[in-house]
Amino acid sequence: MSGKEPAKDIPALKELTEKATMQDIFDEVGTVFGSESALARNVMLYLYKRYTGEKLKDIGQYFGIGESGVSQASRRVSQKIDRNKRLKEKIGKIENKIKLSSMHT
Repeated sequence: MSGKEPAKDIPALKELTEKATMQDIFDEVGTVFGSESALARNVMLYLYKRYTGEKLKDIGQYFGIGESGVSQASRRVSQKIDRNKRLKEKIGKIENKIKLSSMHT
């Protein structure tokens, strides 16, 4: 053990970091996947959960599903990313654009 106590302020760092907006993600996913596909919807759920800092409840309300539905859809997209190199590349491009847009806001 290092003798150091864990910093109690670490969770507060999450509040200081720039977060992507739901609109940023919606726009980027729509550009890459189109707005009508089921995959696009699930990718949006995954990215909303990962990058917006919104609560599962709020994300679920936006999509008309429960909190567990958000978690399940996000987990499934994550599994698809692991298995599908092309999907991983597409989502990587979206993530890069989201990160860049949140730095400029």
